Amino acid sequence: MLNVEIKILSVNQVEDFRTIRLSALEKSPKMFGSTYTTEVVKPLMFFETCLSNATVFGVYHKDRIIGLAALTQEIGAKFSHKAFLNSVFIEPEFQKKGIANHLLNVVVEYSKKYVEQILLTVAEDNKAAIHLYKKLGFQTYGVDEKTLKDKEEYINEILMNLFVG
Repeated sequence: MLNVEIKILSVNQVEDFRTIRLSALEKSPKMFGSTYTTEVVKPLMFFETCLSNATVFGVYHKDRIIGLAALTQEIGAKFSHKAFLNSVFIEPEFQKKGIANHLLNVVVEYSKKYVEQILLTVAEDNKAAIHLYKKLGFQTYGVDEKTLKDKEEYINEILMNLFVG
C-alpha cells in the first residue's frame, strides 16, 4: 500500500474537503445522492457546515487529498449509539491499493470510542464497495428500493450495519 496519512478534517481544511467532495461527485456520479453541478456552485460556507456536522476523515498522499469518508453520529438519547458512514471515496488512480480498506479500518476504530453501531447505504451496483464492507464485517439488513433517481434510472441501495461496541 502507498504511504498515506489519514486525518480528521477541521474547518481549516475546508478547501481540501471541497476539492475531494467535488472530485467524488464528478468521477463517481452514480454513487452519491448529490451532483457535481449542484455543489460546485455552493459557497465555501456550505462545505464548512458539512465539516461541522460530521467527522470527516481525509486521506492524504504527498500532501494531496485523495480520499474521504464521513461519519455522522445520530442525535438524541435513544439514537446516539449509532452513526452513519457516507461519502466514502478514493481517487480512481489510487483505488485497488488497499487505501479504502485502511481508511475504513481507521473509521471503525475511531467509532468504537463513540458509538455501538455504524450504518451505511451503498448503491446496489457498487459491487466493489459491497465486497469491501462485507470483508470488514458489515452485514446487509435490507434493500431500499428506488432510493436514487438519475434522470429516468432508479438505483436501489443496500442497507448495511456493523456493531462495533
